[in-house]
Amino acid sequence: MGERDGYPVGVPCWIDTSQPDPDAAASFYGRLFGWEFEDRMPADSPGRYLIAQLHGLDVAAVGSRQDGAPPTPVWNMYVWVDRADGTAAKATEAGGSVLTEPFDVLDAGRIAVLADREGAAFCVWEAKGHKGAQLVNEPGTWTRSE
Repeated sequence: MGERDGYPVGVPCWIDTSQPDPDAAASFYGRLFGWEFEDRMPADSPGRYLIAQLHGLDVAAVGSRQDGAPPTPVWNMYVWVDRADGTAAKATEAGGSVLTEPFDVLDAGRIAVLADREGAAFCVWEAKGHKGAQLVNEPGTWTRSE
C-alpha cells in the first residue's frame, strides 16, 4: 500500500459515510476492516466526524447525517480540485448542478457537492490541512485472491 500526501487534480482523494448513528457505523466498519477511529471534531460540535485509520494513517471517515441530507446512510466520494468555487461554476457550465455551494470545513479544506447531468452526486475537495486519504492502494501492490 502507498502513503499519500495529496493527489493530482481530478483524482478521487477521500470517502466518508453520513450515518444516523455514526458510533454504530464505526463499530461495524472497525470490526469489518480493522479500522480504528478518532473523532477530530471540536468538543462543542453538534455532530461527529470519526476518522478511520489503518496502520495509523487516515483512510476514510464516518460522520453524522447532516440536516437536509437523505434519511438513509450514504457514502460520499471526493475528487481533488484546485478550487472548489471554480469547479462548481464549471459543473453548471457543463450542464450539471451545484447541490451545496462551496464552503470551508474548518481549516481542513473547502468542499462543494455537485451533480452530473443525470443527477449523480459527488463532492469536490480543495485541500488545506486535510490532504485526503493517507493510505491507498497503488498499482503493483494489488494482489489477486483466488
